[in-house]
Amino acid sequence: MEIRLGLLRVGDIAIGAVNAEVFNLIAQRLKHESPYTATMMATLTNGMARSGYIPNDAGYGMYTFEVLSSRLKPGCAETSIVNGILDLISESRKR
Repeated sequence: MEIRLGLLRVGDIAIGAVNAEVFNLIAQRLKHESPYTATMMATLTNGMARSGYIPNDAGYGMYTFEVLSSRLKPGCAETSIVNGILDLISESRKR
């Protein structure tokens, strides 16, 4: 499943972008792991992924509409999204 990531950084403010609807706990993880204290995540950006909702890994044990309607397998998206945006942040710091 293709999920597009992006980054807007203005000084010490980082806004990670995902073209899907991501569970808040994934955004919280990004904020915790980011080198910038002013980090946030914008979702449903630059089009819309066909993934449906993107639950955090622990959320797959819940039987909610968002989890049951997701087209993603457990353990695939959360780390990839967080690490992908962290990689973009790292690349932006080199410039």
